[in-house]
Amino acid sequence: MAVSLPGISATSGTLTASGVGSGIDIKGLVSQLMAVEQRPLTLLAQKESDFQFKLTSLGSVQGSLSSLQSAAQALAAASTATYGASASDTTILSATADSTAASGSYSVSVTALAQVQKLVSPTGQASTTAAIGTGAATTLTLTLGTITGTPVDGQYASAGFDADPLKTPVTLTIDSSNNTLAGIRDAINAAGAGVTASIINDGSGSPYRLTLTSNATGAASSMKLSVAGDAAIASLLEYDPTAPAQNFNETQTAQDVTGLVVNGVAIASATNSVAGAIQGVTLNLAKPTTSGAVTVTVQRDNSKLTSALGALVNAYNSANKTIAAATAKGAVLQGDWAVLSLQRQVRTILGSAQSAGGAYTTLSQLGVSFQKDGTLALDSAKLNTALSANVGDVAALAAAIGGAVKSTVDDLLGPTGPITNETAGINRSIKDIGSQRINIQSRLDATEARYQAQFNALDTLLSSMNSMSSFLSQQLDNLPNYYNTQK
Repeated sequence: MAVSLPGISATSGTLTASGVGSGIDIKGLVSQLMAVEQRPLTLLAQKESDFQFKLTSLGSVQGSLSSLQSAAQALAAASTATYGASASDTTILSATADSTAASGSYSVSVTALAQVQKLVSPTGQASTTAAIGTGAATTLTLTLGTITGTPVDGQYASAGFDADPLKTPVTLTIDSSNNTLAGIRDAINAAGAGVTASIINDGSGSPYRLTLTSNATGAASSMKLSVAGDAAIASLLEYDPTAPAQNFNETQTAQDVTGLVVNGVAIASATNSVAGAIQGVTLNLAKPTTSGAVTVTVQRDNSKLTSALGALVNAYNSANKTIAAATAKGAVLQGDWAVLSLQRQVRTILGSAQSAGGAYTTLSQLGVSFQKDGTLALDSAKLNTALSANVGDVAALAAAIGGAVKSTVDDLLGPTGPITNETAGINRSIKDIGSQRINIQSRLDATEARYQAQFNALDTLLSSMNSMSSFLSQQLDNLPNYYNTQK
């Protein structure tokens, strides 16, 4: 027997309700619904990705323009007259020249180099860490000056000492905290007295000997050490070249350069780096001349200017290539006004006449010109011709071009420039997307919670309907028995 009720069917004692049962996948349904709800987040993510890509492209353009900016600055600096100096015998001396030099040839000879004074204790110590003296506070004063006299076997007799008025004596304290050979060495080195202390080991029974070396060459860097306090410290450190006996032996005498002659003129110097004897030139002496004078040649050096022009050409071509790629059809910066305007401004400077006050007014006159593909090329032969004809006017135009390009790029990349403003605008948009994402995510969380609650309620309702269905099925199954009992 089959019994039918609206929306319910019973066949062979089984009652079913359409869609009823525990087979509802609440998690899956909510997940599918939320996938649709999250489309705004997907759109925001794509929008943010586009902005990030645009930032990357702007960063590439900015980087290439920064390189152009540096090249322009270097060109302006290279336009300053530079000179080179060379020596006929670099084992004797080397020479460098600055922008104040003048072309010329000079004869240089030297008899002896400047040197520092070196002292060593005649007797050694058994240990570098054993205490010397009682540890009572003792004052050590180091004075630099000039010794008059000649040492014999490291000792002076009837010598004089004139303190250098330009070098203030330095005083330090030796006490129980540092009254060892190592402690004394460290105290002297830390005092900044123009003297370096060290310890050597001579391999004897008492091998550790203190050595002192003046840091600067020249006769006026000779040492005098005065001690007030502990007698043991005084016997070790006191050194007075005017005294009948000294506690140190001099192993090398401080001296100025001797016999330095430039073009027949005697030159005095306390150091082996002699600046100013030749205008704008520094001579670095390495050893005495023994077989004739050395010739020093000073002449204009155009290599820096030539190199700087080449670097500007390369930097422009690199920037032009980067901008072309970033603004090409379909590229992320296609038609970007700020970038294209910048490119036009720089190109105008490089291709137009500049007032430099000389015979040359355009880069093409120096061999730098635009090619059909928009790149710059440098004709070295034409540049060398211009340099030979009038190097001063070439330098003047280079300075004008370098300064103009740098100034333009400075403005375009500066705090208020178009590239900076565009970058800031994109960053603001990205930040705004972040705020939108937070708001949307908050709404999505609430929507997901609502869907979850609604499906949970539906599940509860269906469970209740299933229970009712079971009850009705039982009642319908009992109807035949009821009719039979009524017959």
